[in-house]
Amino acid sequence: WMSLGSLVSLGPVGSVGASLMEPLPFNVPSGRLAGRPLSTPGASQPSGWSQQSKASSGMWQTRLSAPTIVLAGLLSRHLRRRHRAKLCATKDEDTSLSEYQLKQNLENLQRRSEMLLEQSGVGSPEFEADAKAIRAESELPDLWNDASHAQKVMAKLRRLEASEKRVEDYSNFGDEVQTALELAKEAEVAGDMDESLMLKEEASAALERWEGEVSQAEVELMMGGKYDAHSCQINIYAGAGGDEACDWVCMLEKMYTNYAEQKGWSAKRLSFTEGDMLGLKSVEFEVEGDYAFGMMQRETGTHRLVRIWNGKRQTTFAGVEVVPVLPDDTVGDLEIDPKDLQWETFRSGGKGGQNVNKLETGVRVIHVPSGIRVRCTAERSQQDNRSKALAWLKAKLLLIQEQQKVQELQAIRGDLVSAEWGAQVRNYVLQPYTMVKDVRSGHERGDADRVLNGDLESHVDALLRMGANSKAA
Repeated sequence: WMSLGSLVSLGPVGSVGASLMEPLPFNVPSGRLAGRPLSTPGASQPSGWSQQSKASSGMWQTRLSAPTIVLAGLLSRHLRRRHRAKLCATKDEDTSLSEYQLKQNLENLQRRSEMLLEQSGVGSPEFEADAKAIRAESELPDLWNDASHAQKVMAKLRRLEASEKRVEDYSNFGDEVQTALELAKEAEVAGDMDESLMLKEEASAALERWEGEVSQAEVELMMGGKYDAHSCQINIYAGAGGDEACDWVCMLEKMYTNYAEQKGWSAKRLSFTEGDMLGLKSVEFEVEGDYAFGMMQRETGTHRLVRIWNGKRQTTFAGVEVVPVLPDDTVGDLEIDPKDLQWETFRSGGKGGQNVNKLETGVRVIHVPSGIRVRCTAERSQQDNRSKALAWLKAKLLLIQEQQKVQELQAIRGDLVSAEWGAQVRNYVLQPYTMVKDVRSGHERGDADRVLNGDLESHVDALLRMGANSKAA
């Protein structure tokens, strides 16, 4: 197609045809066309334009001729093509990594991987001896005679196999990246730039996957708590905010269960209390998976939501409590004086037939010295609920004992989470803007919808790194 200069030099008469000089049968208001002023009252207008005044409103109107329309359209299309080509070139420059950058990233990940394996002890004589002993014990024919002990052995075996798989994955990632870079160099020497770019993109994608696994391993290494490797129980209850708080409880439950699914864990609801109008007043569920408590324990606290509710900007609160799920032999070692326990029973309600709706199968136990209380309605019989409630209470007491570094249960104080203003650990703002900000780590994100759908990894990682830095200091 002809250049813009030659198109302008043709002129409207003779090249396009005299019939095209006739005015078009529609009026275009004066102002801006393609970003440029067309007419101004009292100013001279270019040739090819005719104006007529409109006595009723004083508006200026312009009548465009066909050559002017053609010229403006071609000019606009030419500028759009140039702008699109410039954007594509800029995008290619930003996304394509140089060979030097890829090699730097490779060396960095190799160094971090070696440090991780060294700190975890994988490959050492002690690690190999422990691995041999665990595998031998897991193959004993009478292992499952003691179910509690067997579960502990199988959990150790899973962590052992995960550590060994990590060594194999790191080696495979390194080989994949190095091979891709060598082939990219050969293709570049041969003059096949498309093949070279494709191989570099493959190397970059492998490095990205490797980075994700290394970051996850670093996070797990930061969790050195006594109960970090265990599963956990999460309790969410409505705070200040009325019906909105009950709805906020449901939103938080969805966020945590989605996060658990993304991590490969399983989430099981244990009990709940329905709200008066909508939502839930409280909900308890268990998250089962390796390091579930270590990753989730810092979610304990008050979570504040700001959004538009019934046409008004409302602030809502909900409390979250995370407790480890400990094996029977661990909680069994903790002795509590029966005089320090106060038991209450009530009807569970909900599904389960007449047994739970007419009999007092629900149980609430209070540890009098600390004021800590636990309720359980997960089972259909009162005896089973009593056993489970006592186990949960012991797990909570052991956790608080570990956190407060006290020896006697009488010295434990019950730090109940206050779900109200001034006590929040994280703010979720949906209107007039979107933001999720953690008060403790200072980490914030603008994609609140993704966070509420379970994308919590960055917030969990920031809290873990903050805890590791404080320990190091």
